Amino acid sequence: MEFTFQSYEILIIGLMVMGLFLAIIPVGRGDARLRGYRLSLILMALSFICLGTYCLFKARLPRELLFIPFFISSHIQVCLLGLAHLNLLNLNIVNKRRVLLNFCPMLVCVAVYAAVQPFCPFVRLTSWSTLFHSLSNPSVVVRVLWLLVYIGQIVFYAFTFFRHERVYSQELGNFLSDAPDCRYRLALYSFIGALVAGLDSVCICLTLDKFWGGLFNLIMLALYAVMCAFFVQYPSIFFKISSIITEAPEEVSAPTPAEDSWSALKERISAEKLFLAEGLTVEQLAGTLRVSKNALSKMINTNEGVNFNTFIGGLRVAEAKTRMREHPEMSFAELAAAVGYSEQSNFSRQFKAITGFTPGEYRKRFHLG
Repeated sequence: MEFTFQSYEILIIGLMVMGLFLAIIPVGRGDARLRGYRLSLILMALSFICLGTYCLFKARLPRELLFIPFFISSHIQVCLLGLAHLNLLNLNIVNKRRVLLNFCPMLVCVAVYAAVQPFCPFVRLTSWSTLFHSLSNPSVVVRVLWLLVYIGQIVFYAFTFFRHERVYSQELGNFLSDAPDCRYRLALYSFIGALVAGLDSVCICLTLDKFWGGLFNLIMLALYAVMCAFFVQYPSIFFKISSIITEAPEEVSAPTPAEDSWSALKERISAEKLFLAEGLTVEQLAGTLRVSKNALSKMINTNEGVNFNTFIGGLRVAEAKTRMREHPEMSFAELAAAVGYSEQSNFSRQFKAITGFTPGEYRKRFHLG
């Protein structure tokens, strides 16, 4: 079957093309806010090119299980991909010290294997039976332990990313009126792709079967294509959320106005229907009310017990229910736009979260149209 050869060639070409594309993609160098994005692009490009280079030379290397060159290449991949995604959620997470710490497990494994190998007979692991019969050999044991360290680092990146992603999602809710833009969720999907790619590497490392090797190659290429697509279109998301991840220093210590001040501001928001502005952010609303964005966010959290997203959503859903009664002929797309949602899916999701019904269910239940 030619499946393995073809998929392998496609994998090399695809990785190299995408890696070079990410390396040369034009990014506004005059915009300091995109420094973190440029760094993530570099990390991603290095990841693609590194894997493509390994694949290019792999054909000249012997095929065996728990292959040391493959371990080194895969470990580099997981570090670069992990840091590239984490950097998009936390611009302070990637620095020289962090990079060194992330590569330490691989460097330790390389050092231990290099120290053990000269004193042990070399064993080429060409089958699972060979592996099991060679577990008394310290160098083979080190390779097995290396695989566990590699899997452990994948788990570490998953834990770290999802922890930061949860905090970041909460911050989005404090500053954006729409439910966090579905395009932002691509960051999560891209990381899941990176996570699966890491686990896919484990499968490749543990199989010598040509068919499965070819299938894993194609899966790997598809996952890298998903990551590439996300990173290319990330700036369109970034400029919507940049004010959240790049806090202005003077706003951090801004005092929170008294409760009576909030009552007046809340009344103005409702009376002037300021919540109907499409894509409203806490920064835009704060500018209209002449308070700092952090102060406004804190007032809502303290006095309403919810974040900005939920507070504005409550006002919008109440307005939507009123308009359903007054204008039963309105479509849900028109209704969503009328009450300030940039996407109907965000309107439907938040409407159900607040009322327990989708807009369609609500209209039928209360005979509004």
